[in-house]
Amino acid sequence: MEDLQVNFVEPSNLDAEVYVLGSVMLDNTIMASLKGKLKPSDFFLGVHRRIFEVMETLDKAGSVIDTVTIQEYYEIKGFGKKEQILDTLIKILDQVPSTAYIDTYTDLVIEKSIERTLLQNINKLKNNIVNNKLSYNELLDEAENELYEVIKNRKTSDTVTIGEAADEYYEEIIKRTENTGALTGIDTGFERLNKLTNGLQPGEFIILAARPAVGKTAFALNLAKNCSQISGKKVAFFSLEMSVSQIMQRMFCMTTMIEANKVRTGNLTEEEKVILGVARQDLQNLSIYFDESGSNTIGDIRAKCRQLKQSMGLDLLIIDYLQLINTTNKIRHEGVSEISRSLKQLARELKIPVVALSQLSRSIETREDKRPVLADLRESGSIEQDADIVMFLFKRSDIEDQIESTFDGETAEFSDNKSKEEDENIKKIILKIEKNRQGQLGHIDFDFYGAQSHYTESRIQKDIYKKKKSKKANN
Repeated sequence: MEDLQVNFVEPSNLDAEVYVLGSVMLDNTIMASLKGKLKPSDFFLGVHRRIFEVMETLDKAGSVIDTVTIQEYYEIKGFGKKEQILDTLIKILDQVPSTAYIDTYTDLVIEKSIERTLLQNINKLKNNIVNNKLSYNELLDEAENELYEVIKNRKTSDTVTIGEAADEYYEEIIKRTENTGALTGIDTGFERLNKLTNGLQPGEFIILAARPAVGKTAFALNLAKNCSQISGKKVAFFSLEMSVSQIMQRMFCMTTMIEANKVRTGNLTEEEKVILGVARQDLQNLSIYFDESGSNTIGDIRAKCRQLKQSMGLDLLIIDYLQLINTTNKIRHEGVSEISRSLKQLARELKIPVVALSQLSRSIETREDKRPVLADLRESGSIEQDADIVMFLFKRSDIEDQIESTFDGETAEFSDNKSKEEDENIKKIILKIEKNRQGQLGHIDFDFYGAQSHYTESRIQKDIYKKKKSKKANN
């Protein structure tokens, strides 16, 4: 089979380029509308690129933009002799009768620039395929990223004036006053966590970290279930460690409060079978999507989430857990940092909260004070820097010598007997919010029913919290 050779002419519209340049010379105020929208590299013809660059320089200096000043700066910038450019400038002015259609012609210049960029990217991908420079998955990831960058750059500008920003935020404030007490983010199902975070906020990157066997996966599943059940949100749960079957076992247990061992062995009463049947119907009504691929790269996750967002909608992404995401970077520390930054970007791109579970380093177990700090994040790199919220889970029994619970800036002392586990099946777990860019810091006590993978707010702290609310209401 013969190779087909096709010679492409690079996309361009020289008439549109001339119209834009001539319009600026006729009306210098047009430059203000082109800022952040059009750049010299968008012009196909080299001389047009240089002329527009000179126009930008003159505009920044507050100078008049006409044939005389353009000639002068053209030579100052070293683009050529002023006499050489004069004929070109005169021809440009002769071809522009008015500035009435400046927006149309500007869009044409930008469109052709984007088409050229697409062709360049296609050629780059073609070379990578022909020369076997990248693996199959890397090629797909690069193709998607290149296309997304072009689509993203199609927007005119991300910059806004302070006046526009002030108007928009003022409207947000007014909406809050009309709905006092309402969450601005997704309801987590946990009252005190909602108070500290005001719900899970769109665009935020949230880290939930703990040592193994503390219960971070169970907490994340409780979070996914609550967000979907209470608010009807669509949740994607990427499990890089557990199968969907194992996850569903936990979901059934937390829903029915039937012990995992009974579900796993099938040693169930008739009543429990009925309860599980009802739970199945309840779970089927939830909008939760599971992905159990253990070989996911950040590119895979990004592609699947974009597809979900477009096809069915997506309100929350949970990843279990960050350090298991595959990376091509052989330096592990740098690889995890790249993943962290990518997840932050994904949260902002899709305008959803992204919750990533993370491991804590073993060093915490050798310390006398076992309360986690940001430096304990395993292979931390930029994790703590990228995250908007960092939450730690740890056992209350690990800090029994400091029996206290902090919430809302207040401290409640507990006697030793109250802090002890009242049931061997109930673990006392503390959720510590160590970093919160937009909200409060604090500790929240939870009762964790390990056999049922179920989290509830601690009964002890719940009573104290209600008393605080009642006291504030009476005042």
